[in-house]
Amino acid sequence: MGEASIMRFSIKKFAGFFLKDEEKHLSRVKGLEPTSLEPTSGEAKTPPRWSIIKRYAVGSVKYYLYRGSEGLVHLGVEEPAWSNEAIEVASGFRKPKGPEEEYIADKIRSGYASLYPLIIDPNVEEISYSGNTNNVNVIHMLVPSRWIVADILISKEDADSIAIELARKAGKTISIASPYAEGITSEGHRISVSFLNEISHFGSSFVLRKYPKKPFTMSDAIASKMVNAVIASYLWIIAEAQGFIIISGSMGSGKTAFLQSIASLLPPYSKVITIEDTPELRLLTPNWDSLVTRPKLPGEEIVEVNIEELLKLALRRRADYVIVGEVRGREARLLAQAATSGYGALTTMHAGSPSSALMRLSFEPIRLPRLFIRSITAIVQMRVIPSFGGKAARKVFEVDEVCDDRLLKIYDIDEPLPSPEGIIRKSKNMGRGLERLGFSRSEEAEEFLSRVEFLEKNSGESPRDFYSSLSKFYVEKYGDVI
Repeated sequence: MGEASIMRFSIKKFAGFFLKDEEKHLSRVKGLEPTSLEPTSGEAKTPPRWSIIKRYAVGSVKYYLYRGSEGLVHLGVEEPAWSNEAIEVASGFRKPKGPEEEYIADKIRSGYASLYPLIIDPNVEEISYSGNTNNVNVIHMLVPSRWIVADILISKEDADSIAIELARKAGKTISIASPYAEGITSEGHRISVSFLNEISHFGSSFVLRKYPKKPFTMSDAIASKMVNAVIASYLWIIAEAQGFIIISGSMGSGKTAFLQSIASLLPPYSKVITIEDTPELRLLTPNWDSLVTRPKLPGEEIVEVNIEELLKLALRRRADYVIVGEVRGREARLLAQAATSGYGALTTMHAGSPSSALMRLSFEPIRLPRLFIRSITAIVQMRVIPSFGGKAARKVFEVDEVCDDRLLKIYDIDEPLPSPEGIIRKSKNMGRGLERLGFSRSEEAEEFLSRVEFLEKNSGESPRDFYSSLSKFYVEKYGDVI
């Protein structure tokens, strides 16, 4: 038998195995009961036109955000029809005949199985399967701060296979002896999986938080009306002058996204170090150092590396700005100490208001000394605001400065937007920031207005274009200094 014949025989054999698995999956899906009487991927039906809120496509896959009969938002997914010939494409034996065949081949190679259409959808931020129902749930960018049902059905047997594969992608193994694993895949996605019924009542389960492909910039924040250009310029000056900014809010209120947008304004010639449990921040500055914690798992002889230890490491790397994804404990003391030592410091924390944030910082397990609390320059409060049609939007709700032991309100979404001149008169910290950047008191208003105009002009630009415009802004602003 010739080499080509052997190759064709191997591919057919591989195809046979894969087709058997696919047939098993389809038969299992047909026997599953969805969480509601809505279209599912197994049925391959498009939701009724009247119920569709938003439709879009990614390559050959069609997506529908629609309202189900119970009034909740669902995500429908319509994939290309299965092609047996795609097996040969996936194995590299021949090129795809069209985009549909290429999609099926990519799905086979990915290892994500039924989750693949959610992986390639940039609007999906997080994927969860608990086993309580057969549906997958997702956090969708267009439906912020709430889990919605995706019409993708997964059987218990398929969930076991996906859990094993997700762990493998993160370089981990799961078994009855070690029934859960956490880690980061080669694509940067953070995974947490459990295996069988060892620690999960409903069997194998998993959560996958996707690493964003596109950086969220202040250009995006202003275009989406998360913040206005005046308040964004105020925070830009505070951040560039190496102030200490805390962004507080509830789960899903947009804290990390807004942290990312402020970070996008930092000078491109500065060194920025980010420290996170889950890698979500993505900067365009060339001198960006990203540090990620490493948890200790049962059965593995590895040393745990937490945020506090990474923060100590960061302070020895001569950074201009240190960004911690979220503070919960003693690491807040080190970050405040860094702020008092001349580093720019930015972070997020869970709190319902700026005063609640100060209370959390004052009590255990953080217990920040009063002197360090005074090092905080500003607290930005994020909230999810209901809007028309039952939708919700993430917005900057309030901005306060910390002056000695009290809060000075700079902005409130329910009050008239202050003018740049009004903020200059009211703020105690912005003048100090501008002075540190080399601007005299007579230049404060002009500098503030120039930044407002820049942000308004560049609202909605792509991350690369925004970074290019920002670099030119700094060169024109500081001339030969950079």
